[in-house]
Amino acid sequence: MKTLALIVLLLSQITKLNAQTPHLSGKVEVVMATGQITCDFVLSNIPNLGKNYQILLNKGFNIKAIKDAANQTLKYSGFYNGAMRGEGLIYTPLYKDSTLVNPGKLHITYTGAFPVYTDTLNFIDFKGLIAFNGKTMRATDQSKWYPIIYDIKNDRQIEQMTFNIQVTSKDAKMIFVNGDEPKPGPAASFKSEVPIAPMIFAGDYGVQKTKGALFLNSQMDDKQLEVFENNIAEMKAYYFGALNIPYDTKNIFIAHSPVEKFNKGRSWGFVSFPTIAFAGIALGDMIDVQQHKLKDSTDYPFIAHEIGHYYFGNVLQPNSTLFWFFLESTAEYLSVKAAEKKFGKTFSSRYFAERGKQLKNFKAKPLNKIKDANEISGTYRYAYGPFLLRGLEQMIGEKRMFKFLNTCLVSKNELTDYNFFKRNALESGITPKEWEAYEKEFIISENAVSLIK
Repeated sequence: MKTLALIVLLLSQITKLNAQTPHLSGKVEVVMATGQITCDFVLSNIPNLGKNYQILLNKGFNIKAIKDAANQTLKYSGFYNGAMRGEGLIYTPLYKDSTLVNPGKLHITYTGAFPVYTDTLNFIDFKGLIAFNGKTMRATDQSKWYPIIYDIKNDRQIEQMTFNIQVTSKDAKMIFVNGDEPKPGPAASFKSEVPIAPMIFAGDYGVQKTKGALFLNSQMDDKQLEVFENNIAEMKAYYFGALNIPYDTKNIFIAHSPVEKFNKGRSWGFVSFPTIAFAGIALGDMIDVQQHKLKDSTDYPFIAHEIGHYYFGNVLQPNSTLFWFFLESTAEYLSVKAAEKKFGKTFSSRYFAERGKQLKNFKAKPLNKIKDANEISGTYRYAYGPFLLRGLEQMIGEKRMFKFLNTCLVSKNELTDYNFFKRNALESGITPKEWEAYEKEFIISENAVSLIK
């Protein structure tokens, strides 16, 4: 009877989980030549959030209509003097001038056109941009090219969902939607029964398959692919051993041209798990085939940072005030540890010494005083945050540091604010006295860089 009761309980929990996972279905048309995107989507299985939700959609889109489950056209707020959340405008379906309660299903149609960058480039390129470069286009979850639900009460964007969509692009030879296989254009259907953020990458590019990964638009030869894949496997094995959480998922690696002018030597990457995209560098140029390694030791942590987002970004999906700290500072810290394992202590010593010089005049707002996620600037999240994590490691040791990170990773559905940071530190075995000392020396300081030995 106990076994039967347990099975019933588990089934009910699975049913509840699936009911709370949004599902996206419908059609999207992409015109590569003009940068136009037209979507006709049904968003169903919307979590029961009462009135505590918003619909986020890229600011470049114009909504044709929002309809309910009965196909009735709804009023909605956001079309006039709309507010922004990240890269998306905030829309709220209405019923009698008040937020529609628990819509369950919404039918949303919209269209927009985005610049096609060829010879004239933008001043910036980043994950939140819907980018057409004349050869390929990409749009990620951060760009909000599909409707994303914002859970107001829990301060989280529900970007991952199951989907079944058809993509048409008459001038695209290949189309890929994160969560499915790349398929030849001009039209293809994509589906995922596992919740995932459906990034789209379409255009004129080739696909290469290896035992452990897919490579889109990489143009590497077989020897280069082998070296690249071996390095990735090494990083994953290190993270598994350190964090005690396996990394079994196959990655998709994308090489694409940025829509921002990059100076020589600059490159950039982002993750929409399990896809990892790189801009500004030919992946094959990283490889020394003769020595069977990456040519430049700095390429190793560069790639390891993106690999590390499997843990901080996917296993743990940050939100709230320390969103950027738990997304980027942790991934950067892990990449330094991976490179330290590969190249020795001299690498990490040089890393922190060089960045310490760059941060000499940096003034940080203490993490326990952060009230808004965007108070953690790019310099803070990528450069200063890793110093705070290194400082904790310096006080408690590497083994206990990884236990702390594991404790954070296995926490579910919590706000990643300062209380989350402190609580998980204490739950991992860090004593109140140790935390008090760490907080006094590193957290409260406006610049703790000089404390790193």
